[in-house]
This record gives sequence, structure tokens and C-alpha cells, in this order.
Amino acid sequence: MQSAPYLFRHAPAAMASYRSLLAPVRRVFWRVSVLIALVIPAWAEPLLITGPHGEFSFNQEDILALSDQEVVTETPWTDGSLTFRGAPLAAVLAEAGIEQGWVNARGLNNYSINLTVDQVLAAHAFLAVHMNGELMRIKDKGPFWIVFPWSEHPDLLTRDVRAWSVWQLQALSVLD
Repeated sequence: MQSAPYLFRHAPAAMASYRSLLAPVRRVFWRVSVLIALVIPAWAEPLLITGPHGEFSFNQEDILALSDQEVVTETPWTDGSLTFRGAPLAAVLAEAGIEQGWVNARGLNNYSINLTVDQVLAAHAFLAVHMNGELMRIKDKGPFWIVFPWSEHPDLLTRDVRAWSVWQLQALSVLD
């Protein structure tokens, strides 16, 4: 029975010793977690496009290699003008053999909408992968975001066009 008081007397010292041993491990784990959160999300999720010629997978660099362009615009969801880098959605869809019909656009959050290719392309849809000079990460509405030149074409500020602006875009699939 004398062991119980011993445990109670020495438990705080044992816990302090245990915490001091874990402190460096926690710091390293936290730093690695932060690095992963900053770097990996931008590249972890490829954009999958299923077209008439099969399935294509694009990362952010692939999109820039197709047609590295910029669009400077305000969006309904952000403050001020933003500079987006990426490619016109027309170039991306053409690469997958999609030039007409309907496609389904789905985001990482399972938001999904059916788009008429002709209407979306007529509205100058743009697939953004950079925002203000930085690769877009999931927390920044990336790694892929369909945006439109709203500042240049205020007539695009409609409910339909806003609905077409899928962020955290994960997949585009041709509908039959």
C-alpha cells in the first residue's frame, strides 16, 4: 500500500519529464505538417478530364504548358482585383478532345454543375492555377478554379456564370 502515495508524489515529475522528451518530437512533427500543407496540396490533386478519347490527368504545370496566360479581374467572392495565371478553358478542353456538348464540372467539395461547352467558352472561361503570383492551393480555391473576366465583361455577373465558376475543380467529364 505504500506504493500509491509514492505514485501520487512523483507523478507530476514523471509527467514533466515525459512532456520534455516529447517537446522536440512535437516541434518537428508540427514543422513537417506545415511544410506538407504548404507544398503538397498544390500538386496532390490532378484535374481529371474524361473526354471522347479517354481520361486525361493534368497538374498545374501541365495547364501552364498548354497556354500560359493571365486574367486580371475581380470576383464575386474576393475583395479587389486579382491576377490569375492559367489557360483558357477552351485550350484545356481541346487538349482532351472536347469541343462541344455538355460537361460536368465537379469540385473537391462535391459541388457539381453541368456546363454547355459553347456557352462557357463564349463567356471566356479561364482555368486558373496561380493567383497573385502564387500557385493556388486548396485553401485558396485551388489547385484549379474556373474564373471569368468579370471586370472586363460585367454582363457575366449573372447567377448562371457565377455557378459555372467551380473552385477546387477536381474533374470535368463529357455528358452523353
